Amino acid sequence: MSLPKVQRSVARRVRDSLPPVETAASARQTYGAMMEHQVAPTLREWGLEGGDGRFDYPSRVWHLRLAFVPAAWNTVGRYQFDVNVVAVSRVQWEQWRASEPALPDQPDAGMYYAHDFVHGGGLMARLGELQRDGLDRRWTVRAAVDPTPVAAELLASMKRHVLPQFAGRAEARPLTA
Repeated sequence: MSLPKVQRSVARRVRDSLPPVETAASARQTYGAMMEHQVAPTLREWGLEGGDGRFDYPSRVWHLRLAFVPAAWNTVGRYQFDVNVVAVSRVQWEQWRASEPALPDQPDAGMYYAHDFVHGGGLMARLGELQRDGLDRRWTVRAAVDPTPVAAELLASMKRHVLPQFAGRAEARPLTA
């Protein structure tokens, strides 16, 4: 899949800012190094908090979260993952929890909830769905292959699609249902 020209230049700038990562014999280890040394520090630099594949954008009004979710059929040589994005107002979440007490205190972006957050101005999607063409996709890290291009493309996509979504909602009032 080819990136649009604007997206390529953003990815190139992000790639130039990333530290090198040592590859490993397993794709999972390479993925872990990419997350620890490239992705997580960049997300924290951009204002997100968290680690271990789960990050929050600070807001008193909204739950703005993202999670890196591994594919079910990863191998030693190939590690695929999705990035799930959730934006739901705290009020809307509490209302839903009141009717379904088994729900956690805060939404988990790694989980699928059979609830429509959109009517309150929320969002529940995979990062691939937010991209220009709207086609969903997975990112792939391979054993013994430099993950920097994957990290750069992933971070550029987040910078272009997720950060504006989160920043626009951070302290904005949710839509009334």
